[in-house]
Amino acid sequence: NAHNNRGTAAWDEDRAAEAAGWYRHALVLDPAHAEAWRNLGLAVGKLGGLEEAVGAYGRALAVEPRHADSLGAAANAQRMLGRFAAAETSARRALALRPDFAEALNTLGVVQQCGGALAASAITLERVLVLRPGDAVARFNLSLSLLRGGDYARGWPLYEARWEMEEVPARPLSVPQWRGEDPAGRTILLHAEQGHGDTLQFVRYAPLLARRGGRVVLAVQRALTRLLGPMPGVAAVHALDEPIAGFDLHCPLMSLPMAFGTTVATIPAAPYLPVLAEWEAPWRARLAGERRLRVGLVWAGDPRPHMLNANVVDRRRSLTLAALTPLAGTPGVVFVSLQKGGPAAQAKAPPPGLDLVDWMDEAGDFADTAGLVAQLDLVITVDTSVAHLAGGLGKPVWVLSRHDACWRWLTGRDDSPWYPSLRLYRQEAPGDWTSVIGRLAADLRAWAGRASGDCAP
Repeated sequence: NAHNNRGTAAWDEDRAAEAAGWYRHALVLDPAHAEAWRNLGLAVGKLGGLEEAVGAYGRALAVEPRHADSLGAAANAQRMLGRFAAAETSARRALALRPDFAEALNTLGVVQQCGGALAASAITLERVLVLRPGDAVARFNLSLSLLRGGDYARGWPLYEARWEMEEVPARPLSVPQWRGEDPAGRTILLHAEQGHGDTLQFVRYAPLLARRGGRVVLAVQRALTRLLGPMPGVAAVHALDEPIAGFDLHCPLMSLPMAFGTTVATIPAAPYLPVLAEWEAPWRARLAGERRLRVGLVWAGDPRPHMLNANVVDRRRSLTLAALTPLAGTPGVVFVSLQKGGPAAQAKAPPPGLDLVDWMDEAGDFADTAGLVAQLDLVITVDTSVAHLAGGLGKPVWVLSRHDACWRWLTGRDDSPWYPSLRLYRQEAPGDWTSVIGRLAADLRAWAGRASGDCAP
């Protein structure tokens, strides 16, 4: 008990690694200590060891099968691993023991959301808010169910709860947030807050704000500054790590839909991203002699290991290049890698028959990538920033979407009001990429056949 208590003291001070060590000491002395097993699961789970965490919760439940806290914690870890059926079972077992268990209700609501049961998810998460009025995590999760279901009027205000959560640190600013009032004559700083794709999706509002009379300044990820500089109505673009002064109001980019009162029917249209001739010129020269259809490929996202939730989602959305083997041998097509980061190394040894060129070492930022995308006929990508880049440029883009799809893709449709040129290929079951890629490969062959026919003399 003393070792377990030392671990809890360290856990309470956010020292998860130290806490895990003390819990292990306790379990050497008493392998049947259910609470220490559960606590160890929490600690190693926070450190990213979700498989070990599930095992620890299993040991706790082997000792004490009616340990509701262990069942609730197991449900959350199973959810993060994408084991949604197991997570629902664990959450319901916990709730049978403790009907007012808010954490288990929250997990159940998210699992229902991931499975597309959006009405049930909203009801479950609203129960959490009855138990814990104002709970930021429940409000945020409820916003995702509402947004995914297209209820933007209720969803956008609840989505502001993200600022009360530790994984989305707020930018400390002393001026008020712009919330839709008349901006005429005032300088407004629009700033990025999450990933590159989020910035690319929501920067579409900058020209609209300028047309209302506001002077718009952007603060975005450094890799996007050159791309967004020529956007109409944007007075200046800064990198996020640069000091910026002289603005009257600010607005996070992902709060702009709320400020504009956006509904599904009023989403600002794409394309809206610029592409300059100087960005295109090097790639146009490279591809000048290529008469085949040019198809860009991205097979993996950005893992973000410092953000546990984002990292586990990345595992569910990302592929290996080898998984795209069914695309090999498509007649009349050459593939062009658009992949960056560690997974880009896979382009050096593509699957047999996949004719792939890779020049991405020469693409220093998104402006360079935009210039290359502009030379392509189609982009095929997992749900990552290149999907938003291609969609924002108006380029045809086919997106491989995980079963627990991001809220922005809505539900029950294979198109997107955010990007008219985008087509979604959704998993029918969690983790099942085989059938998705099979459908996509068949469609690619049909598309290539039609396109070749159109180009024939």
